[in-house]
Amino acid sequence: MNNQISAALLIAIGSLGISSASFAQDGLYVSGGLNNTPIEQGLTRNTGSNGPTTGPADGPSLSSSDRDTSASVFLGLGYRWDLENDYFTAIEVFYADETAETTNINNVLISNVELDSSYGIDSRAGLDVTDRFGVYGLIGATNYRFDSNLAYTFAPPTDFVEQDEWALVYGAGAEIALTNRITGFGEYRISTDVDFDTPRDKGGIVSENELDFAGLRTGIRYRF
Repeated sequence: MNNQISAALLIAIGSLGISSASFAQDGLYVSGGLNNTPIEQGLTRNTGSNGPTTGPADGPSLSSSDRDTSASVFLGLGYRWDLENDYFTAIEVFYADETAETTNINNVLISNVELDSSYGIDSRAGLDVTDRFGVYGLIGATNYRFDSNLAYTFAPPTDFVEQDEWALVYGAGAEIALTNRITGFGEYRISTDVDFDTPRDKGGIVSENELDFAGLRTGIRYRF
């Protein structure tokens, strides 16, 4: 459903294009739109000893995973530089209000992760294929802020922890000029291996969590 919303937004943005529109020159811009954020949580819990999760060397481990996708909104502020031969580069800071949630059951342990927000900085480099259409790659750093709650299948929640983790983000995108100041864009963003440990549970066991993000961001940019 969220993928359909994002696709519909891209089609609507493209339908607004004006044949005489072209990319603006160097300058400051603001951006905003929708995030389609899939989150996958992997949970590994050592059940063979009271030591940290280390796999076969410290006893058997159990692994499980859960996945959720949500829609959210974001705002950004950036600056674009036009280079020679139709190349360009840009840098942007952003904030996103996130809503994805996973519930992972590993043996008798329940680990719930609620993604609250994300913010970070992106660097983009690309090529204006025509006066109206460009493609680019991106790389950046994103801070994911989330709540991690632990419980047992036979008891109420036992631990409530607020976490924030920085992660590398990379991806690719495309944009189309709608007017001389407004562009519509869509980009695919990937962030993997966001690791964190939950507090030691009532059995004295530390569980390892890994979050993976891969989602579509669509919106518009307005250049001043």
